[in-house]
This record gives sequence, structure tokens and C-alpha cells, in this order.
Amino acid sequence: MDSVMSKADELDRLVGELVNLDEQRVGIGTKLVDLEHYFRKAGYPELSRRALEAFRTRYLGRVLELADGMRE
Repeated sequence: MDSVMSKADELDRLVGELVNLDEQRVGIGTKLVDLEHYFRKAGYPELSRRALEAFRTRYLGRVLELADGMRE
């Protein structure tokens, strides 16, 4: 029973870590979108493209990859 409770505690810790990572990831994604918008409005298309590309490949791409991995 102790080993089961230990594993349940481990599960709770891991879920907490995932929540923190998710909040960080959302914050980073929001910042990337804000930067893309700022650079586009300021007339810097190359910087806008870089921010958008980072969002697509690193942020959104990873989210889609994770979602695909959750399929049964």
C-alpha cells in the first residue's frame, strides 16, 4: 500500500509540474503573438515573420505533436 501511495504522490507532483509548464507555454505563445503583431504594425516584416515562424514551429508544432501522441 505504501508503494501505491508513493506512486500517487508522484502522480500528483507530475500533474503539478505539467500545469506549471502549460502556464509557461501559454505565456510564451502569447508573447510570440504579441511580438508578431507589434513588428507587423511597426513595419518590420522580417521580424514579424520570425516571431510567427517561432510560434508555428516551436509552439504550435509541439502542441500538435503532443496531441497526436495522445491518440489511441
